[in-house]
Amino acid sequence: MTIRQSLRHTLSAVLVAAAASAGAAENPMWRTALVWSCQYEMAIQCERSRDCAPVTVKGTIELDYDENRVVEETGTSHAIKRHYVQTIAGSPIASEVKVELINNQVLWLSPADDAGIFSNNWVGAILSPKAGVVIQDLRPLACKPVRRAARPN
Repeated sequence: MTIRQSLRHTLSAVLVAAAASAGAAENPMWRTALVWSCQYEMAIQCERSRDCAPVTVKGTIELDYDENRVVEETGTSHAIKRHYVQTIAGSPIASEVKVELINNQVLWLSPADDAGIFSNNWVGAILSPKAGVVIQDLRPLACKPVRRAARPN
């Protein structure tokens, strides 16, 4: 492959990625609501001294796009650093939403139905890097809208 062909392939890949990002700018969760309640019933915790293991822990977090934050059950609030839609070629799910928090936690969310139709039910996980004995915490989430988003006039 010549340098010219290599540059052409690189440019094509960049243009395809830019087109995909531009088309996916709007968060598909907003079609239903700006505030979502996400429940979890267990966590997978990884420790420095042993492998990862499931633990029973129940709770709720609130994903509030309107206020740009995630609020834990304890009332602790974490600002959203950024969120975006990621489309994976060949995936049965049309798009998934990645939410990065200011404290380095990450939420991955997808519509619950396999057809990729954006519904009132989203599933995913919140991944939390930790310091100390537990170095990582992964909680499967089931999310539903709390209130309807305001429609623009």
